[in-house]
Order: sequence, then C-alpha cells, then structure tokens
Amino acid sequence: MDPKIPTQLYLSSEKDELFERGPWPKPFAFNEEVVRVFDDMVSRSVPMYHEVVACAAHWAMLYHQPETRIVDVGCSTGTFLELLGRFLKQPAILVGIDNAQPMIEKAREKLATLANQHTVELHCQDAVEASFDLSSVVVMNYTLQFLPMDQRHRLLKKVSDGLLPGGLLFLSEKVKSSSPHFQETMTRHYEAFKERNGYARSEIERKKEALENVLVPLTEKGQIEMLHQCGFLEVETLLKMHNFVTFVARKPPR
Repeated sequence: MDPKIPTQLYLSSEKDELFERGPWPKPFAFNEEVVRVFDDMVSRSVPMYHEVVACAAHWAMLYHQPETRIVDVGCSTGTFLELLGRFLKQPAILVGIDNAQPMIEKAREKLATLANQHTVELHCQDAVEASFDLSSVVVMNYTLQFLPMDQRHRLLKKVSDGLLPGGLLFLSEKVKSSSPHFQETMTRHYEAFKERNGYARSEIERKKEALENVLVPLTEKGQIEMLHQCGFLEVETLLKMHNFVTFVARKPPR
C-alpha cells in the first residue's frame, strides 16, 4: 500500500511582502528577491497548493518506472521533489529544471538530505532546451503559463516524445474562462482568497499589474486541445479551484 503523503510541505522562505510597499518587481521575474519569499508567496497565492503538490507525489509514485527519471519542470525551490523523495521507497533519479539560478540554489539546499537515497540532478536551463529521455514521470506545476505561446507546444511535444510508453505528465496551470461573466466571478473569488490569506488589496493589484503579459493563461479547453495535439491521447482534469486547474495526461503504452 502506498504511504499516506501529508500536505505539510517543506517550505523555507521569508514572508511575502514584495508588493506591500516601496519599489516592487515589474515586470514579474523569478529573481533573488522573489526566490527569498517564493515558498510563502506560492502557498498564499495558489488555491490548494499543498494538496496539488501532495497529489503530484502520489501520482508520481504510481507511474514511476524503476531506473527512470522523474522530472520537475520549473522546480522552483524543490518543494515537490523533496516531498516525493521522502516517501518514494525505491531509489529514483530526481531531476529538477529551472531557468532561475537562485531557485536552483535554494532547491539544492532543500534536497541535500536526499542524496543518500536518490540520484538528484538540478539543471539551470530553459525547459525547452531540456531532455526528457528515459523519463516515466514529468511534473509541470504552474510553469507552462509563463512561456510564450509558441514555446508551449514545442515543450509539450518534447515531453511527449521523451516520456517512456505509458509515462505520465502531471500539469497544473492557471486558466481563463471562455465566458467573460464567469471569468469576472472567478477573479473576484480568487482575489478574495488572497485577501483571506493576508494580502492587502493594494498588494493584489500591484502583483496583477506586474504579471500582465508575463503570465498568459489559456482556457481549460485550449490546454486540453494542446495536450492532445502534442501526443497525449488520455487527458483528465484532476483538480480545479477558481481559475487553477490540474491535469494528468498519459503517453500511450506500446
């Protein structure tokens, strides 16, 4: 029986006050300033973040094939890989990819204790340049949304080509509604969620402005269509809250 993975994550950062006062990052970028508060930022900004990471670990354990790679694209501070590494009994090759060197450095600290049990590889590079060969699981949580549209299809196709037959893609994204009315309602509920987590209205507005034209979401239907176009015949919506959705997609077995 698989171990029960708790939703309590290894988070190590200062409180996110980047948009509270004074100069703030514009446009938004994953620099040292953001990395310093990233764990707190993502926990308070993404609905069900802890549950999504724990869910990703469960699915990765089920689909991992011995002596293959588990790749976390946009690994940030290594939270998912650290959680998975603690509960995955058989040795695995855990690979983290991020294009921000400060993220990789923070992940290296967080994953240091796993080196005795697993092979840990951390690469500072653009995801579209990475290799996914010999991978049985690829996780991409809230990463694809930051790429230019023309690179998203290229990356998903590369993941599909690199995954072993029957391999799994676990994908979480911010999406937009095809209905302007529902989009307005979802945005209102999402911003209320952030206020309940301690963000002031001014912080929410400043970050929204910083993310404009940096984070560009698709509709849920558009994301599913792109996955099908890139070779994933089986796609399922696994979790959804407000405008955040988690998909699982499987490469066809032989």
